[in-house]
Amino acid sequence: MGIQNDAGEILNFFYKEYLDNRNVDAHKLLTETGWEGNRLDRTIKYLKDLNLVKLQLYMGNQSGLQNFSFIGLTPEGIQTVENKTKFKNTFGILINAGIFKFSWQKSEK
Repeated sequence: MGIQNDAGEILNFFYKEYLDNRNVDAHKLLTETGWEGNRLDRTIKYLKDLNLVKLQLYMGNQSGLQNFSFIGLTPEGIQTVENKTKFKNTFGILINAGIFKFSWQKSEK
């Protein structure tokens, strides 16, 4: 998977956490995904450069991921997640009716 696909998954994760009023920071994202910090860092920077997320960045890092607190999604970020076509065009992956399986989730038996 490339940065573009990773960003789609992370944006969708942020969206779900935002709807449930849950905080996300570097530690939680590293723990939740199990991905390397550098991979997540590139993904977060990509989302920030696209102006889809609002983050507070802090000094230091955790396993290569810059410390941050997720503040929320921008209006553009919300529109991107809630519009299937726009999401697919932006990230190359499809979300079906709000049902999305993250690549890092263990498969249910």
